[in-house]
Amino acid sequence: MNRKAFRVVFAVCVTLMSSGWGDDFPKVYDSPSEAGLSPLDAATAADSMELPPGFSATVFAAEPEVRNPIAMAWDQAGRMWVAENYTYSDRTQRFDLNLRDRVVVFRDTDQDGHADERHVFLDTVQRLTSVEVGRGGVWLLAPPQLLFVPDADGDAKPDGPAVVKLDGFTVAKSNYHNFANGLRWGPDGWLYGRSGHSCPGELGIPGTPDSERVPIKGGIWRFHPERNVVEVLCHGTVNPWGHDWDRDGELFFINTVIGHLWHMMPGAHFKESFGESSNPMVYERLDMIADHYHFDTNGSWTASRDGKANDLGGGHAHIGMMIYQGTQWPVKYHNKLFTVNMHGLRVNVERLERQGAGYVGRHEPDFLISKDPFFRGLDIRTGPDGHAYVIDWSDTGECHDSTGVHRTSGRIFRLAYSSPLNSSQATAVRKTTLPFAKPTCMAGPGELPKLWKSFQAGNTTALTLRQKLHDPDEHVRAWAIRLLTDAWPLDTLDGPMPSAVYPAAPETSRDLIAVSKEDSSGLVLLTLASTLQRIPVQQRPALAEGLIVREDYRDDRDLPSMVWFGLSPVVQSNPGSLIPLVQRSRWPSLTGWIARAIADQHAADADQSVLNELLVAGQSVSRDHQLAILAGMQKAFEGERKITAPADWNAFAGSIPTGFGEETIRQMGSLFGDGRAMEQIRQVVLDKKRSIAVRQRALQHLIEARPNDLREICESLLDVRVLNKTALRGLALYNDPKVGALLIRKYQRFQPEDRQSVLEVLVSRPAFAESLLKALGKDKSSISAADIRPQYARQIKSLNIPALTSELSKVWGDVRETSAERQQQMLSLKKDVTPTELQQADLSAGRALFKATCTQCHRLYGEGESIGPDLTGAQRTNLDYLLEHIVDPSAVVGKEFRMSVVLTVDGRVLNGLIVSEDKQSLVLQTPNQRMVLPQSEIESVSQTSKSSMPDGLLDRMSKTEVRDLFAYLMHSGQVALPATQN
Repeated sequence: MNRKAFRVVFAVCVTLMSSGWGDDFPKVYDSPSEAGLSPLDAATAADSMELPPGFSATVFAAEPEVRNPIAMAWDQAGRMWVAENYTYSDRTQRFDLNLRDRVVVFRDTDQDGHADERHVFLDTVQRLTSVEVGRGGVWLLAPPQLLFVPDADGDAKPDGPAVVKLDGFTVAKSNYHNFANGLRWGPDGWLYGRSGHSCPGELGIPGTPDSERVPIKGGIWRFHPERNVVEVLCHGTVNPWGHDWDRDGELFFINTVIGHLWHMMPGAHFKESFGESSNPMVYERLDMIADHYHFDTNGSWTASRDGKANDLGGGHAHIGMMIYQGTQWPVKYHNKLFTVNMHGLRVNVERLERQGAGYVGRHEPDFLISKDPFFRGLDIRTGPDGHAYVIDWSDTGECHDSTGVHRTSGRIFRLAYSSPLNSSQATAVRKTTLPFAKPTCMAGPGELPKLWKSFQAGNTTALTLRQKLHDPDEHVRAWAIRLLTDAWPLDTLDGPMPSAVYPAAPETSRDLIAVSKEDSSGLVLLTLASTLQRIPVQQRPALAEGLIVREDYRDDRDLPSMVWFGLSPVVQSNPGSLIPLVQRSRWPSLTGWIARAIADQHAADADQSVLNELLVAGQSVSRDHQLAILAGMQKAFEGERKITAPADWNAFAGSIPTGFGEETIRQMGSLFGDGRAMEQIRQVVLDKKRSIAVRQRALQHLIEARPNDLREICESLLDVRVLNKTALRGLALYNDPKVGALLIRKYQRFQPEDRQSVLEVLVSRPAFAESLLKALGKDKSSISAADIRPQYARQIKSLNIPALTSELSKVWGDVRETSAERQQQMLSLKKDVTPTELQQADLSAGRALFKATCTQCHRLYGEGESIGPDLTGAQRTNLDYLLEHIVDPSAVVGKEFRMSVVLTVDGRVLNGLIVSEDKQSLVLQTPNQRMVLPQSEIESVSQTSKSSMPDGLLDRMSKTEVRDLFAYLMHSGQVALPATQN
C-alpha cells in the first residue's frame, strides 16, 4: 500500500472508531484552554528545521498515525516501537485514567525514510513512559510497574497478557513529572532505566517484603530478566530523561533540570536532588561533567528561552539522548552526544573528552533548531539505517501543563545526511548497527563488542576476564572489571541487595588489588573505585590502598569521592582498618571524610580508641591532612555542647604547625572542656579590634558551649549590629520574661533584615510572646503590629494559651484559616496584579521584599538558601501558579517540605523544616535561621500537614508591595537592589 492510500485508510479507521476504544485508535481530546493553538503542519515543521549543510529532516510519521509519542525503540527487524501516552494530564488532574496508553509499531519497508506499515501492538496500559523489545517479548514501563508482554515469535502481536516483572516505581501525588522512564538494553545484557527525585521508589519483584526492596530517589537502575535482580546504580539528580552508551561502553545520561550531563558510575551519589543524600556518610555529592550550562546562570531560567540564549544552547531543560555511532554521518559527529533542548526548540551537541579519571562534556554548535513552537522532542535515537530519529510530543508549555493538554498531534522526524540509502545499503548498516542477539546501541570494530556479545551469550569465563585485565585497551580492562563483578551484590548503605550468583573468588580479588597498584589508567582506577561497593566490606581497604596513593589524582573530581562512597561502610564494621589509609593517603579530602565519619561514630563512645588512633596517626601526616582531620572532626561535632577530650587530642593539636587552624583548635579545645581555650574564645568575642566575622564565629561557638556567663556576654552585644543577631541566638535559650522585654527595647538596634529573627525568638516562648503582645498594645512601641507577619501570629496561636490568643486578636487581628478565604484572597489578588499594574511595579523594591521574606529558604538567581525548591526555574511567569503556592502553599506539598513543631526541653516551641537529623542533633530551618539542636535538648517533634512555607505571607503587605513582589518574581532576569541596600 502506498503512503497516500495508507493515510486515507487510516483516516477512515479513525472516523469509524471515534466513538470508543478499539484495537486501532483511542478517543482523545485537547484541553479547552488550548483552543486556537495548533502545531505547524508536520511537513512544514520538518522543512523549516535548521540543520548543518548536507542534512535534511523528513517526516517518518505524523498525526493521526502517531500521537503523544513519549518513547521509542528499534527491534532487530528494523521496526520502530513507539509508546504513546494519553493519560498524562494537566496539573490539576495529573493523569486522566479515563484514557489508556498504547504501543504502536512502524516499519519502513522500502527504506525511503517514511513509515508505510503501522499497527497497534496493545492499548491496555496507563502512565506508559517507555518501551523496549527483546528477550522474547516487549518491555513496558508503566509506573508503578515494569511489564513484560510475551512475543516469542517476534510477529509484533502479544502472545499473552502482560506480566508484572517489577513494582514499586512510585508516582507521587505531590509531583508527577519525575516518574520512572527510559528502558534500554545495556551492553552487559541488563535492562536499564531511569527515575526522578520527586517520585522515589522502593523496587522489587512482586511480593518482595518492604525490608528487602531497593530504594531509589533519582538515578539509574537496571534489571536482569533471567535472574530477576534489580539494582539501583547511582543516586541523585532531579529528573534523568535520556541515556546512552558511547563506543567504549561508558554510560552517560541527561538530566532535565539545571545540571544536564552526567557520567554514570555505579555507586555514585550525584547533586541536583533536593535535600541531603539518603546515605548519611555522603558528605559531598558529585557534580555534572559538563563544563558549561545552556542558559545564563546570572539570570533566571526563563530569561534563556525564546531564542534569548542561542549562543549558550537555548535553555535549561534537556530530554532524550543519543551518542551517534552510525556510519552514515560525517566523522565529525561520530561519538558525539546529542540531546533535545526543550525550551530552546533544538538539539544540543556535546563533545565527550577524558579529563582526569573521568570525562568532561564540551559545548559544540547546536545541531537542529525547530521553528515549530509545539516542538517538544522527547527522544533521539540512531535508526537501523544509520540516521537519527526524533519523536516529537508536539505540545506547548513547560511540563506540557501550562497551556492545556494537546493530545491530537505527534510526529516522528528522520534526520538524514545526504541521500537516503537504498535497500541493500540499509540492510548492511542494520547488520553493523545491531550486531548482537539482543538490541543494543553498540557498534564498531575492536575487542569490546566481542566481549559484550560473548558475555551476554554466557560464553565468558572468569579466567578470560581476568586475562583481559592486562589488555592494552583501557576500556577493555575497565569492562573486564565490571563483568567480573557483575554477579556480585551491590552492597551500599542505601538498601539491601540480592545475594550473589557466585561469590568473589580469592584470585579475582588478588588480581583487582594488583591492578589498583599497577594500572596507570585513570578510567580503570575509577572503575575499581566503583567496584569497591561490590566486594565484601572487609576487603575494601586493601583495594583502596592502591588507589589513594596516586598523588596525581589528589584533586580529581570523581576518584576520591568514589573511593569514599565504597569505604564508608567500613567505619561501622572495622574503623581501625581505615587508620593505615589515613597515613598513606595523598588525598586530603578523603582524609577529612574518614576523620569526620570516625569522629561522628566513635567520639561519644566510652572506648575512644579508634579516635585516638586517628589522632596519633594524624601527628605524622602532612599539614594539609592534619587540617583535613581537624575540619572533619569539627563538622562531626557540630551541635554538640561538650565531649570528653580524646586522650591524644593535645598531642595532635600541638603537632599542627603554628599559625594553622588556630581558631578551630580553640573551638575544639573548649568543646573538650579546656578552660584556657574557652577564655581565649571569650576574649575574641569581646575584642573590638577583631573583625566582626571573627567575633561572630567565636560567639557562635560560645553559644554552643553554654558557659555560665553566656547571657551576660550576649546582652552586652545587643547594641553591636550584625553581631547582635548572633547574640540573639544565645538569649533565646533563657526562659526569662526580662530577656523578652530587653529584646523588645533593643529591637530598633538590629539591622532591618535581622528584625524578623528577633520576632521569631519573641514568639517562641509564652513569656516572650506575652511581652510582645503587651508592647503591641502600647501607643509608643519599638515594634508595631505591621511588623508581625502571619506566621508569627500563627506561632503565638499554636502555643495554645487562650489568654495569648485573645490578646493577639485584640492587638493584631484574627488568624485566617479557611480554604474559602484563601480562594477569595487569590481572586482578589488576581484583580490587583494585572499586567497593567505589573508594568508600574518597582522591581528593585520587589527584590528587597523577596530578600527579606523568602531567601531564608528559597534561591532565586543564585541568591538565598536551598532549603526549599530553587525558584529560578519554577513557573514564575504563571500568575495562577504563584498565587496558589504563595497564598495556599499547603495545598500541594511533598512530605519533605512539611512544617514540623519542635518542643525543646527548656520549653521553647519552634516551627520549621527539618533539614537533616542524626543521633546527635537535628537541623531545623525556621523562616529566619538554621538551628542545630542537640537531640538531648529536644522533648518532642511532630510534623504538621502544613507546608514549611508560611501561608498568609501577603496578608500584611500593601497592594503596592504585593505588586512589586509579584512583578519581581515574574521578571525574566535579576535586578539591582534599592540604593539603600547596595
